[in-house]
Amino acid sequence: MTAANREPTTLGELFPADTEPPGPDVRAKVRLLVASYATGPDDCRLLLEVLGLLPVEEGPQPD
Repeated sequence: MTAANREPTTLGELFPADTEPPGPDVRAKVRLLVASYATGPDDCRLLLEVLGLLPVEEGPQPD
């Protein structure tokens, strides 16, 4: 019996990642789910930041 090939490139070919970002309705639902598991506002903000789900603020960007 041969060992299973678990190279990341092989798994990536078998299970391709979605190339389109989720829509605003999906992002809103995920934010609510994350917030429900957070232990407080700082925890919620950290989780959303790590997952890339914080709303993008318009305006000048810091240098």
